[in-house]
Amino acid sequence: MKKIGTLKTPTINQNGYHKNILTKERIGTLFIYPTDYTPDDCLSCDGYSLLIIDYEDLYKVIGKQFNQENDLENTFRIPDYNITGRFLQPNSNVGVQIDAGLPNITATFGVLSGPQGSPSFSGAVYNAGAFGSGVSHNNAAHHRSVSYALDASRSSAIYGKSATVQPNSQTVRICIKYK
Repeated sequence: MKKIGTLKTPTINQNGYHKNILTKERIGTLFIYPTDYTPDDCLSCDGYSLLIIDYEDLYKVIGKQFNQENDLENTFRIPDYNITGRFLQPNSNVGVQIDAGLPNITATFGVLSGPQGSPSFSGAVYNAGAFGSGVSHNNAAHHRSVSYALDASRSSAIYGKSATVQPNSQTVRICIKYK
């Protein structure tokens, strides 16, 4: 395996552009801090709209990737990772926001017909109990009503712990280097 130092074009990185032309001084690099701290050469990733003329080097790296429809032509927006609390996910399609989701929850139930019918269940459906009884007009058969319920936490304890999809996490401050 070749080492990077033995390449014939060491000034070209794996993405095909010249090193340090677009990433001068590591502008655009994200820094993560375990406290509410933003260094002097960074901006907190809170989605600020900035004038291009004031932050030309950062604009050259991120462009208008994070702009919104109503942003002015002479402005660009830095990413908003701290306020929205979105998780960062590596991907070749950079900058796309992915909506939350969980796998589908499925269940089945069945009841044999007649007064002696017994239910069968699978998945997150369960018998919530009988709620009444009655006698037919001829006193020939007793009927009962059964309540069925769906509770996803019965199939996995992960359901019901949060109002949104929430993996185990630790909050941090994310900053972007601008100079």
